[in-house]
Amino acid sequence: MKNNKLSYSTVALVLSSALASTSVLADSHVTDKAEAVSNKAEQTVERSGDKLDKAANTAGQFIDDSVITTKVKAELLSNDAIASGDISVDTEQGVVTLSGFVDNQKTALHAVELTENIEGVQSVEDKLNVKGDNEQSLKEYADDAMITSAVKAKLLTDTSVPSLAISVETQDGVVQLTGEVESEEQSTQAENIVKGMDDVKSVKNDLKVKS
Repeated sequence: MKNNKLSYSTVALVLSSALASTSVLADSHVTDKAEAVSNKAEQTVERSGDKLDKAANTAGQFIDDSVITTKVKAELLSNDAIASGDISVDTEQGVVTLSGFVDNQKTALHAVELTENIEGVQSVEDKLNVKGDNEQSLKEYADDAMITSAVKAKLLTDTSVPSLAISVETQDGVVQLTGEVESEEQSTQAENIVKGMDDVKSVKNDLKVKS
């Protein structure tokens, strides 16, 4: 009888130890799982935060570029020595591109210098074209204006190119395209459209592809 009591006590002790071990393992498993869930949640929050920061930076950059473009146009417009109506301004990440036509190289350099001194401008890309030594006749000027209007209208009819994002300038039948497009295909398509038009002598494709 005494041996049986001892056996029962031994069995009870073994069962108690087994249950305790199982409880510890269960607690450890639950703790590990909870930590894994917590880590995953933290990583998700961090990724979401990064995306929000990136979106905010992109929006801020767009606003800054728009402000810079406005400042440059205002500065050029206020300068009597520059025919700013023939100059297009485009800004991307603080880099300002000047395109269009000026009377001489001195005017082009002056426009670039004015732009470089504007707050927020990182650098200036000079894509200005100098007009010929002789002034265009009224007829030639009118012809170029008509070509410009015709090109803009033609681009508007083609849905495969972002026509509103493309600036058009014409000098002696030479059409210059500036602005931003989504892909090289759009740039090539816009150039081919203009090349196939009447009275267009050649096309200077200065379109940028968005990065």
